[in-house]
Amino acid sequence: MSNTIAHHLKNTHELINRTFPDGIDRESYFPLLALLESEMSDRNLAGTIAYYTKRDYSEILNDIYAVKSTSIPSTEAINKVKTRLLACGYEEWLNEE
Repeated sequence: MSNTIAHHLKNTHELINRTFPDGIDRESYFPLLALLESEMSDRNLAGTIAYYTKRDYSEILNDIYAVKSTSIPSTEAINKVKTRLLACGYEEWLNEE
């Protein structure tokens, strides 16, 4: 695993860090993946989450695939995470180029 994150993923990493300064809690993990996978490529999302959590990239990528098929979070859970992200700059992040 790299000690640095790709330049184009820094803003995403910073958003996640602001939203989850103490780490991504278990309750938010799959809803976060489900929400962000609609805005990012699977590989970029996996790379960002792996860097942030210090977990294996391939495990994260498998979790991303799971939120699309076998572990789909509830709309309520996704909206709860979205509310947290919005308080930390999600809207601005969405509008970045």
